[in-house]
Amino acid sequence: NHVNNICSTWGRDHFKTFDGDMYQFPGLCEYNLVSDCHEMYQEFSVHMKRTDVDGSPTVSYVVVTINDLSFHLNKSQVTVNDVLVNLPYIKAGVQVEKNAVYIKLQSKVGLIVLWNGDDAIMVELEHEYNNRTCGLCGDFNGVAIYNEFIHKVHRPNDDCEDPYEEEDEPLGAVQASCEKFQTICNQTLHSDLWSPCTELLNPEPYIQACVQDMCGCSNNTDNNCLCSTLSEFSRQCSHAGGQPPKWRTSDLCGNCPFNMVYEESSSPCMDTCTYQDTTSLCEDHKMDGCVCPPGTVFDDISMRGCVNQSECQCQHGKVYNPGEVYRQYAVECTCNGGRWTCKSLQVPATCAVEEGSHITTFDGKTYTFHGDCFYTLVRVEAKDNNNPAFKVLAKLVPCANQEFDTCLKTLKILVNNDRNNVSIDCYYNPQ
Repeated sequence: NHVNNICSTWGRDHFKTFDGDMYQFPGLCEYNLVSDCHEMYQEFSVHMKRTDVDGSPTVSYVVVTINDLSFHLNKSQVTVNDVLVNLPYIKAGVQVEKNAVYIKLQSKVGLIVLWNGDDAIMVELEHEYNNRTCGLCGDFNGVAIYNEFIHKVHRPNDDCEDPYEEEDEPLGAVQASCEKFQTICNQTLHSDLWSPCTELLNPEPYIQACVQDMCGCSNNTDNNCLCSTLSEFSRQCSHAGGQPPKWRTSDLCGNCPFNMVYEESSSPCMDTCTYQDTTSLCEDHKMDGCVCPPGTVFDDISMRGCVNQSECQCQHGKVYNPGEVYRQYAVECTCNGGRWTCKSLQVPATCAVEEGSHITTFDGKTYTFHGDCFYTLVRVEAKDNNNPAFKVLAKLVPCANQEFDTCLKTLKILVNNDRNNVSIDCYYNPQ
């Protein structure tokens, strides 16, 4: 249960502080969601800005500052100190990655930020920041309402005009024209389907948030108007240690790319054709998101969606299909379910002496050697009568006309170490 380490915002301007207070703040400026405000030196800050698209609020960007690094996350790209970066990004103790649902920023300072690229942001902090934070997420002191917003919320853009100047409407205030949605939301979250979650969480604030979502939705007959708050209630249930029900359908908030399926509480780490053991090594707590069906992994090579592991391809300069073979010198590798199965081949090996001093070993190592003597290039012990012992000797001497160079003068092949049994005896008189 880590629900008290999490602050979130979602839907039509709903907020839940670290300390559990829920309220609505419909501002469209850039606001400080949470910052480290206890010390003179600010270790991190998270800012966000909402915008209105066809009557539906959505988060247009998130800015996370950690020490001297500024991460600007928007729907299409990520920049670090105004420089565009590719994901995944790992540097200076910060990791930014993107999956089918979330953009995730995780830092060693004890901060995790998750954004679904639309309306929902979640910030998780370690306990070391208790009673050290400020912003729309509150002060993280364990008390739901305790001078949470004494300081005026910072507006970095003086030209920003908030369309809502009057006092915020209490979360429980429901307009008479929206009362019909009270029944819908109440019946939904009080149904037996959600009982594993309502045993852990008070559903009433989420019911009121659901009503406001439905009432403000441009098409309030659309089932997707329910998505935001139901998704948040499901996430909070998982954070509280519960097991949310499988409530999504193809017509209700259940869209996933490829042939992936939506799970309410599963590992945020995904096994892929390239990294097939990611889930077993994952230490992150469970989250909702799009995952591959059991028995399959995600094809991160050809991006074909979820495939059986046996159908995984391999990469080595190019893409190899299962069963295809890659050969290099004395090694032969076969693509087998996304992994290479390799074996050594019995192939002739070559040792060489070039220009009297440049030597290449049987294993491909090259070096330079200057000498003035007979040297053993290779010696092989006898196996049987058909494979007698032999030795190859080379005599290196200084070149006659090149003082600092070495020349190969003599080459001898001795069979069975018998100096009277020289198979080849070559002489060369370097000039």
